[in-house]
Amino acid sequence: MTKPLFIVFFLMGFYSFSQNDSIKFKNNDVLVGEIKTLLNGTLTMKTSYSDKDFKIEFKEVSEIYLNQTFVILLLNGEYYLGTAKTTKTNIIEIRDNKGFVFETNLENLSQVKESGTKFWSRFKGNIDLGFNLTKANNAVQFNLNSALMYVGKKWNFNASYGNTINNQDEVDITKRIQGDLDAQRFFVNDFFGIAQVSFLSNTEQALKGRTTSLLGIGKYIMRTNKLYLGLRTGLNYNIETYFDPTVDKNSTEVNLGAGLNMFDFNDFYLSTDVIGYYSLTESDRFRFDYNINLKYDMPWDFYIKFDFSLNYDNQPADTGSEFDYVFNSGFGWELK
Repeated sequence: MTKPLFIVFFLMGFYSFSQNDSIKFKNNDVLVGEIKTLLNGTLTMKTSYSDKDFKIEFKEVSEIYLNQTFVILLLNGEYYLGTAKTTKTNIIEIRDNKGFVFETNLENLSQVKESGTKFWSRFKGNIDLGFNLTKANNAVQFNLNSALMYVGKKWNFNASYGNTINNQDEVDITKRIQGDLDAQRFFVNDFFGIAQVSFLSNTEQALKGRTTSLLGIGKYIMRTNKLYLGLRTGLNYNIETYFDPTVDKNSTEVNLGAGLNMFDFNDFYLSTDVIGYYSLTESDRFRFDYNINLKYDMPWDFYIKFDFSLNYDNQPADTGSEFDYVFNSGFGWELK
């Protein structure tokens, strides 16, 4: 009985090992484990002999073997759901879940995201908190930001929420709440479709709530292992309520925006975007939103974040301001 049991356990161990992913470095070192992501030029890998995930610069990798199911994105914008392995120097073979097989250069890999067959494995998220206290005027600021993302072969879904509250002596409390729910559908040649519903409330612009429904199309005009640069345009419909109900209104706008995502500089990540809106139903009304985010990754999936948001409306409510802006810093944790 001992020998058959030994064979069974040996085969089980071999099978388990064979299901692991692996990479080979340019210095011929080999790392075996579970690849989590290749994102922003950094490959994240979990191993059984380390409590901390390895963060690896992808430019140092010479061979890669993906034995699990991944969402694989190439630099030309094509998406595949399947596996990949190195077959010869600088060449990988990609096999999708429908049996289609082809070869491409290793440096054409833009993103790799663990997918598998489990629905919940395709989610990732983050949450961060910030708190500032100033003795002068007893000024207090609190901010909360969170996000949840679903990653599929052709669809991405994102939900985010942010809340900022400022309070100090002899000054009215200022509040800002923003929430977004959006979907992206990826097409060929780096084109993508957008559907979004967003909500914004801020006391600075006397805006009780603006609910925006948006449909649009975009294109990545530059996509490398160091940065993404994309353009987008579309139509949106606004339902706006103010603290003065006499100025409540609905409107239709055309929008045009651009976004830049920079990475591959150690543990720092920078993203920024701007989108302008021109009203089709209100005379000469124009507004724009601008955001910039800087994040520094720390051990055990913690991070420090700084972000700045600016909103402009050239036709605000009579009691509101044309500009509203907020600067936040926070400490958070990321679900990967």
